[in-house]
Amino acid sequence: MKRNRIRLIQLVTLLLIILALLFIKNNLSQFLPKKPDQPFSTLKKEQIRQILLTKDKTTFLYKKDKVWYVKKGSQEFRADTERINNIIDSFVSLSKNEVISSNKKKHKSLGIDKQKIEIKTNGKTYAIYIGSITGLSKNYIRIGDDNEVFIVEGFAEVFTSEDYRDLIVHLINDETKVTLIEINFEDNKTILTKRGNDWKIGDKTAKKDRVDFFLNDLKTLKANDILPKDTMLPEIIPFKIKVKENNKEKSIQFYPQDENNYFAKTSTSEFVFQIPTAYVASLKKEEKDFVE
Repeated sequence: MKRNRIRLIQLVTLLLIILALLFIKNNLSQFLPKKPDQPFSTLKKEQIRQILLTKDKTTFLYKKDKVWYVKKGSQEFRADTERINNIIDSFVSLSKNEVISSNKKKHKSLGIDKQKIEIKTNGKTYAIYIGSITGLSKNYIRIGDDNEVFIVEGFAEVFTSEDYRDLIVHLINDETKVTLIEINFEDNKTILTKRGNDWKIGDKTAKKDRVDFFLNDLKTLKANDILPKDTMLPEIIPFKIKVKENNKEKSIQFYPQDENNYFAKTSTSEFVFQIPTAYVASLKKEEKDFVE
């Protein structure tokens, strides 16, 4: 009798184990974290050669010798690398997490129409359609010919401006390699030379943080437009800044255009930049601005 009871307990235990295993097997997906659906996760960033951005017109971005370029008219310009990298990062990491609709008839009401991003490698083209903005920084998205529309973050700024030219002047590349600064405007001429870790104006020591701020303003100086190479400059003595970086002298000259802008011509570019007056005014420094 005792032996039969033990056998019964063993059979019931075995049955419970089998039922538990079957339950776990059938519901395993509920216990494991859901793997995100990332359709472009295998796309290698370094393989991307071209990007086409289509809205009312198409902006063609292309990579040449590891540098991104864009054409405006017949002119070729360096492209805004930061904006391009943001597009590529958002594209590659795109996840189909929140599907809103699979009804093709609802596409236009969600803004899914002509606004499109195409990314091309040497052999393939990948396309997504960008719909209306929802919330603060998300868009409705459709991939290629799929009917599914879902919500994704990272594309809200793509079409805010169609100008993908790099508007940074790029007079200097590395502030730490600059050893000379010469600022010359009107009757003021200020020359700073780097001796060891100190900046000197004659025998006076300039305040390092002020020189650092000036160099950063010069490095990040940004135009609001890039003008044709043959733009006529006023026949006046310009405001001029000269720097020496890695033992190479470079310069930028500013000419008044109107009350809002200056023309700027650098020794490092064949183009003429249009710089806001406020940016130019912040560069007009004298000796006292660095030592007092």
